[in-house]
Amino acid sequence: MLLKNSAIYILAKALPALAAFLALSIYTHLLTPEEYGVYTLIFTAAIFIHNSVFNWISMATMRFWSSKQYSNETFISSIAIAYSKVLFFMLIPFVTSLVVYWDSEARTWIFSGFILTVTLAFFTIAQTLFSAQIRPEKYALLTITTSISTLSLGAFLAYSGYGAIGIITGMAIGFIGPSFVMSLHNWKKFNKKSYDNALFKRLLIYGLPLASAAILEEFTKSADRFMLAVLQDKAQAGLYAVGYDLSGNSIFMLMTAINLAAYPVIIKLLETDGKQAAYEYFNQYTILLLGIAIPAVMGLILVGSNLVYLVIGVEYQQTVTLLLPWITIALLLLGLQVFYFDLAFQLGDYTIGIVKIGIFIALANLALNYWLIPLMGIQGAAIATISSFALGSILSFIFGRQYFALPFPVVEFVKIVGATSLMGLSLWGLKDLQGWGWLLIQLLVGATTYALAIIVFNLINIRSSLFGYAKRLLI
Repeated sequence: MLLKNSAIYILAKALPALAAFLALSIYTHLLTPEEYGVYTLIFTAAIFIHNSVFNWISMATMRFWSSKQYSNETFISSIAIAYSKVLFFMLIPFVTSLVVYWDSEARTWIFSGFILTVTLAFFTIAQTLFSAQIRPEKYALLTITTSISTLSLGAFLAYSGYGAIGIITGMAIGFIGPSFVMSLHNWKKFNKKSYDNALFKRLLIYGLPLASAAILEEFTKSADRFMLAVLQDKAQAGLYAVGYDLSGNSIFMLMTAINLAAYPVIIKLLETDGKQAAYEYFNQYTILLLGIAIPAVMGLILVGSNLVYLVIGVEYQQTVTLLLPWITIALLLLGLQVFYFDLAFQLGDYTIGIVKIGIFIALANLALNYWLIPLMGIQGAAIATISSFALGSILSFIFGRQYFALPFPVVEFVKIVGATSLMGLSLWGLKDLQGWGWLLIQLLVGATTYALAIIVFNLINIRSSLFGYAKRLLI
């Protein structure tokens, strides 16, 4: 079940990631670095605000949907009203900001950013419901459809001359349309009379610390861009964002997909079958997470220069190639913290622990950026990022195990590292070659070498599984 659902979620994330690569290529050809900087600042601000005020609804829904203490009608009605309450709360600072900046260009940025935030929140809640209901096919269809819509509309409006604001507007329309249509059967269960204030409070109490942690995480991820814009210029922020997005749309995407497949099942097992059952499933999850993320990082570092050459605009290529190894490793460290170490706090019902670590990491990141950007520019921002995420993983590992002892498959981890090393050796002689044909060869060589290596090392007893599968086919 884990492999099947993971495959579906990886597909659900991989196709949008390919669309995101295409978007990077299109946007970096249609926008100047300064325009791309405006786009990424609006988009990053929307993500930050979403995580600040809306994301607790999704996080708490994922945790408590499987408890079955509430009917589907009650749960959906309660989260719908929670969304409405937050939206009403947001109107006050939104209108105030519009009034203050009415006579400046920022007025358009604020308006488009607000619309993007609320439509993104609706999309995220619709996604979360499908994931919590363990309906990966629906999740995949919604995610892929939305990705195509946002890319198509954003690219069309940018090509039509609307620049960064056109992309943001296209994304907002692309979020709300598919989300509303495809999740309509869930929202039909809405009944104002079924709203449960006790459930709302429970969601709020559990979700707010996680939302706060998400805010801090997003702050840590985005502070470098804003500080580059302030301490250098918007063009530098745009260049940095391209390198960050290229890594994020691959490494972090894969880790997110595996977590989406496993986490709802872990919660369900914990609620219904007890800690031991959840513990055993978590061990499988950890092996899969490491077994995909670690070789993906190695592969992206070694073939990254070719990928940049093929999909990124010429004026971005030199900087992005320099940044890619740093950001790729940084996002692996962040993924390990978020999708492995931090789960100890969530499963141990001590989510405030994530917040405490997040505060420390955010402050450390801010200080490092303030120190290193004036000295080293974009590379300083990258060093600050990787240092902060490494510190976050270490702190989460040290303190999280006090609340829930997470399994770590040492033997399987060694096998993964060994297989990844062999894959790296096979790619080393191909790393400087450029072109679509060479990219295909690089991917085939890397994937084949890694697959053969894990069979030789017998990762998670894969040889027995393959022999059994072959036997069933022949009989």
